[in-house]
Amino acid sequence: MNKILILSHEPSDLSELLLRTCPGAVFVPFSDCADVSADDYDALAILGGNGETSFTIPPHLRVKAEAMAKAGKPVFCEYVASFHCFYSGDPVRMTHHRLVYRDSFIDTLDEGDILDGHCNDCISYYFAPACTPILTYHDYVCAHDHVDVSTLKNGRNALWLTGENVLVCAFRLCNFRRARLAPEKRWQSVLTYIASFLAGEKVKPGFPEAVCTFLKGTVVESADDDALTTAVNLGLEWFYRADMFVDNGRGGVKEGLSHHISAKNGVQQRVNQVRTDCSGETGGAFLLDWMTTGNMLSKQIFENIEDFIFTCMQEKGGLHHGMMRWSETAWMTCYQDDAARAILPTLICQNFTESGSRHFADAVDACAYMVNTTGPNGLRVARTDTANMTEESMAELREKNSGTSAAHYNGYYHAALILCYRAGGPEEFLRTAEAGLRSIMAIYPENTRETSETEEMCRLIFPLAALYEVTKNPEHLAWLMRVTNDLEKVHHESGGYLEWDTGYRANCSRREAGECALLAENGDPAVDLLYSTNWLPMGFAYAYMATGDNLFLEKWKEVAGFMVSCQTRSADPTLNGSWTRAFDVSRWEIYGVPHDIGWAPCCVETGWTVAEILMGLQFMKVANG
Repeated sequence: MNKILILSHEPSDLSELLLRTCPGAVFVPFSDCADVSADDYDALAILGGNGETSFTIPPHLRVKAEAMAKAGKPVFCEYVASFHCFYSGDPVRMTHHRLVYRDSFIDTLDEGDILDGHCNDCISYYFAPACTPILTYHDYVCAHDHVDVSTLKNGRNALWLTGENVLVCAFRLCNFRRARLAPEKRWQSVLTYIASFLAGEKVKPGFPEAVCTFLKGTVVESADDDALTTAVNLGLEWFYRADMFVDNGRGGVKEGLSHHISAKNGVQQRVNQVRTDCSGETGGAFLLDWMTTGNMLSKQIFENIEDFIFTCMQEKGGLHHGMMRWSETAWMTCYQDDAARAILPTLICQNFTESGSRHFADAVDACAYMVNTTGPNGLRVARTDTANMTEESMAELREKNSGTSAAHYNGYYHAALILCYRAGGPEEFLRTAEAGLRSIMAIYPENTRETSETEEMCRLIFPLAALYEVTKNPEHLAWLMRVTNDLEKVHHESGGYLEWDTGYRANCSRREAGECALLAENGDPAVDLLYSTNWLPMGFAYAYMATGDNLFLEKWKEVAGFMVSCQTRSADPTLNGSWTRAFDVSRWEIYGVPHDIGWAPCCVETGWTVAEILMGLQFMKVANG
């Protein structure tokens, strides 16, 4: 086995892997390499990916490295600005690009297999000699994990061989574990090839445990299940560990973690924007903890957030009295479904606690404002911007059927109206919700879709269950049962629900920019915990309470078990106890099409994902009385 000289800024995942795998390997930091004798080594690895930018080899070292290459010794250059006759400019950020395997060097990969580098940097070389590409970068590859290479255009070399003994990696790879490159097994195949190339023989590296691990196959038997209790507590604690509260909730809750993970050191970027929906939903998770366990600290968190929502984030007085602001930046914008999810915890508190909520009247105002901008068919336009609204334009929204039939925009809005009516709000709220759900169900499943058909079904369960609970109308129960039965078409044995979109008609289906679905092809093993399956714990729990049908109890148990099984466990406190947007149920890891402009596979939303899942996992105790 070759004796390998490893040079880098500091130790990395790859240097540690090589040291464990190849007994003769030696690590030397760049700062100490002046006196190193290249003659003492059989192979060279220059790892520049953990530096601030691409690494330029100092001339005194360059002479030695070039001599080793000329002598036929294996040389691996990772994120190095220049070697041999190729040189480069500044690296390029590869946010929505994917790597595709292009040759037959690695017997565990097939040509066209996709690997994701997440938020990586790639060196753009001005000049390079003839080479044999192993991995190439391409933007917006619309496939889950494999692509026909003949369809690819405008690629750039990412990993290649120059001659037989110089291997070049143009992107940051050295901290592969911390950067959570996915899928894990495919990257392990690439890294095994690199280690074998340097060692001069085939090796079997012992890979360390991944940053994120999961408890696959957890079964939840009841709302008091120990595994479920542990998962709920981990999820609630995550908000503290990940520093998501602003002044203990008095200033709201941060949006979460973006998909962007530094390939240099593995740090995931935090989204510090405070959104009303994320804040309210998080308050709901802590409200239910107080309701089900008596935890007074959780009650205080809920009340802090509730005070914030209805003082800072609600318009008081004037034409737009009651309007819920979308966020601290989108101050004059109202998305009704987001506003509804912000106030739903207040409505739950009013409906299911003896003390009720101190802000129920404010929640009524919020619902009244939205009803006042909803058409006769019970559907509201996707959003309203008060800067451009007048009394006349508001009247037009009320008098004309101009809304969207997507449950993405209306499902939880209707649920909020129903729960507000249930707690003593005006009958007009129930009439509006019933009209809206009737409009959707009259054309379902051909109603408008936002991300997928699966999302539309998932987001209808809760409002339809709430509607049936207050009306006991057999037609409303039939609507609920129809959607529930349709969901079985995408049910996976793990308890999750696969993304599906018949005809790929969703607005975000197969998009190349903006907000994008996870789905590439129907049948892909992708579960979406931002837009789809995340709504089902609450939906099934409420449906069980509304109907008493054990069918919904069993469905809740299945999806609760899935949520426990795919909850992130990690030594990283900013990740431990969270859930991400994408989950691949064939590999049992975080992985999916990474095209979305802000909410790609690794993102963690405080409200939409973590809090909604926690609310649904806890609400079954309320449903059981």
